[in-house]
This record gives sequence, structure tokens and C-alpha cells, in this order.
Amino acid sequence: MAFCRQLVRIFYRRFEVAGLEHLAETGPVILCANHVNALVDALVIQAASPRPIHPIARSGLFRNPLLRPILATIQAVPIYRKPAAGQAGGSNEDSFERCFEYLAEGRVILIFPEGQSHSDPSLRPLKTGAARLAIGHLGRHGELPRVLPAGLTFSKKGRFRGNVLIELGAPLPFAPAEGETKEEKVRRYTEEIEIGLEKVTLNADSWEDVALLDLLQRFFTLRDTVKQAGAKGRGALAEKYRSLRRLLEGHRALRAYKPAEVEQLRMRLQQFDKLRRRFGVKDYQLHLDYRFGTVLRFLGYTLLWLLLIFPLALWGLVFSGLPYFATLLLSKSFARGRDQVDTASLLIGLFLYPLAWIAETVVVDHYFGWKVALVFGLLLPPTAALAVKLGHERKKIQEEIRVYWMFSRRRGIQAWLRQQRAELEVELARIARLAREAKERLGA
Repeated sequence: MAFCRQLVRIFYRRFEVAGLEHLAETGPVILCANHVNALVDALVIQAASPRPIHPIARSGLFRNPLLRPILATIQAVPIYRKPAAGQAGGSNEDSFERCFEYLAEGRVILIFPEGQSHSDPSLRPLKTGAARLAIGHLGRHGELPRVLPAGLTFSKKGRFRGNVLIELGAPLPFAPAEGETKEEKVRRYTEEIEIGLEKVTLNADSWEDVALLDLLQRFFTLRDTVKQAGAKGRGALAEKYRSLRRLLEGHRALRAYKPAEVEQLRMRLQQFDKLRRRFGVKDYQLHLDYRFGTVLRFLGYTLLWLLLIFPLALWGLVFSGLPYFATLLLSKSFARGRDQVDTASLLIGLFLYPLAWIAETVVVDHYFGWKVALVFGLLLPPTAALAVKLGHERKKIQEEIRVYWMFSRRRGIQAWLRQQRAELEVELARIARLAREAKERLGA
């Protein structure tokens, strides 16, 4: 578990867990998660969980020499596809028996009811395996295991140092129903799992809608809540995606009630966003007051980076640049889709970074002795992290200087863009009232 947490915190800039109180400290648990990022999904859930988990994984993964020892260590359970006519295949009966044994021992099973990993903006139709596990345990032990929906949301899937949110929902209340057949119960439980997953995932209709919601969120008062949470360092991602889900509900209701208003809204937001990007200005920069104190703090921050951090980051770039760029290149070549890039990057990086660092340390030891080699080796991981941070900070500093210079030379641009944004906020307030009215009508 500690190894998983370390990997996730290296690969992702922000790693946030919400709803962990729903995961009981003891007793059998079935975690039902959406499947959007291949093997990384199981990795981040294990990093989030204080209890060991046993994921159900495709049998083909167990044939991979790199993955086999990892899967064996976490005692993963293979699941087999139905073989074609005339072909031999593994038995899923054995896999289910293994799961029942783990549940009887009070362990945590992780299952992905969608089956295959994907990059769709919404949930795919769920398979019935999770429901059958819960019903099977009930038949054997007279009580249901705790079944929790687990939502995974990645902000920049396929890109290094994005954000990831793991949100655990409340235990699903599988209430008994008289006269149900087993198959009817399986279907009902599966539907309840789907409803539970919808509550902890964004589940948009299209990526176009996701982009629209992201633009919308910048204008509504909920963004202030997100900023406050971000200042505390906790809850920022959870609040952001909860607010996005609320916006999505309003958007769907408004689209059913007044589709022309939705299209007009999309056009207005996109026009302003293009205008903002044309000048290379971010939203927060529209409201910055470039006083002497603000500029002085920025200069101090920039000097701190140049004098203290830049030399160490440059060291990391020189001695860790090769495995970094090689991992980027190879992961895009080996990944079969967007949902496999993070997995490929992690596996390739786990191999290339230690290989490169060991080779460089051996060379240093040969020419300068073991003491210098020891210091050199210990500096490699932290300076590599600083090199990654340097790339982000360099862009940020350059952007701030460019925007400050533009606003200083053309003083009317900031005020004009701010006015355009204020006019759009008035329009959005009207649209918000329409969305509330639409939700009330649909609710009625």
C-alpha cells in the first residue's frame, strides 16, 4: 500500500480521497469502480485505501512478465473471457470461488462492473458480476457484504502530473423484495450499483458537454467554494466535481426545456474563451491588481527560483532527462489508447528510471569513488522532482511577465476583458434561473 501511495504521489500532482469513512475497518467489502484508466485504476484505489484490496483483473494480464509478480503480490483474481467455440479457457467458477473465500475472510474485493477500460465521458453498461458476488455471499453466509461505489476522475488523463479524485459513495442499500427470482435480484442490484456509480462520477453525455461545464464553473459562485477549499489544500477536487455534477443536472434539464438557450450559452462562453486565449490571459489575471507590492512579491519568488532551486532542477534535468523523455516517447508508442497511457508511463518509468540512475551512479563511483557516488545517487530522485516542477514554474513565470507587460503597455485590455466577463456573468445568472425552473418542471 505504501509503495502504491508513493507511486501515485509521484505521478499525480494532486491525489485526493473523499468518502473514506464509508470503507469499514473490518468485514467483507465489494468496491465497484468505474474503469477509465486501465491498471492505474486499481493502483490509485489501493493507494487510497487503508486496507489491502484484491482487484479482479483480466486473465491476459497475468501472462505479462512485468505485471505477473505485482498481481501475485496483491493476490489479484483473474477473470476469463468466454472462449470461442472449440477453444479452451480458464474457469470463472474458480475465480468466483476465490472471491467468495476472500469475502468470507473479511477482505476487500475490487471489481470494475463496466468490464473493459475506456475513455468515454459516461459509464458503459454494467455487467452483473458484482451483483452476483454480493448475492452469492448472501446465500452462503446469510448477510450481504458492504458494497460501495468508487468513482475515479482524472483531470488530465494521459499526461504526467495531472490530478486524480477517488470518491467512495455510501454503502448501497440492497433492500429485500419478496417474490424475486435470482436473475431479477441480480438485475436490480446491478441497477442500484449503476445509480451509486452515477453519484460519484461526472457521467456526462459528451466531452463537448464536459468542456462547456468546465467553462461554466468559472462563472458561478461555486468557484469561490473551490478556491477556499484549494487554499486549505483539502477537498478542492471533491468540491469541484460535485459542483460540476450539479451543473450537469441543470444543463440536462435546461437542454430538455429550452435547447436554443443551451446552444446560445455554449456559443457565448466559447466566444469569450477564445477572446481570453487570444490575449493569453487566464481568468484570475483579469482581476489581479498589479500594484507595487504584488510585483515585488512576484520578483522575490522568481529570484528564489533562479538562485536556489534552478541549479538543483537543472541538475535533475541533466541526469534524469533521458529516462523522462524516453518514458514519454515509449508510453505513447506502447499505449493502445488514451486510457492506457498512464499505465504504460508508470510501468516504463519503473524500469527506465532505476536503470538510468544505477548506470549513472556506477559511472560516478568508477571515476570519483563511492562517497561521491552515494551523494550523487541520493540527489537523483529529489532533483528529478524539481526538474519536473521547473518546467511548470518556468511557463508560469513567463506567462506572468508577458501578461504584466501587455497590461502595462495596453492598459485598456484588462478593463475591457473584465467588462466582457461581467456582461457574460449577468447572462449566465439569467440562464441559471431558467435551469432551476427547468429542473422544477421536470421534477414535477
